[in-house]
Amino acid sequence: MRVFLFLTFSLAASLVLLFGATEIERRAIVGRYTGVNGIAFLSTLSISFVGSLVVVVLATIWGGWSYLLHLLPGTIIYHFFMGVFLVHGLQKTSERVALEDQASRARMAVA
Repeated sequence: MRVFLFLTFSLAASLVLLFGATEIERRAIVGRYTGVNGIAFLSTLSISFVGSLVVVVLATIWGGWSYLLHLLPGTIIYHFFMGVFLVHGLQKTSERVALEDQASRARMAVA
């Protein structure tokens, strides 16, 4: 039971970190800040992955080798899909902002 609570807390912390970094990047894109390059998201994804490896080791120590065999592939798949889906959302936001800027410049050129 302790291992399950530990894993739940660790997953929740990872989600908070990843969604928080995504929101920081989204606000920077929408605010049209120069130099926005995704470093907050990339570093948070890396920190989350390394932290989850620590969680896998601790769960293996507390619960046995079966946790290693289930959690290690799970954490790799989880971080892969979170990275893909969150970056895809940021790219859509960036595309929308670029289209808004392009439409704004077109209106100014006509006026």
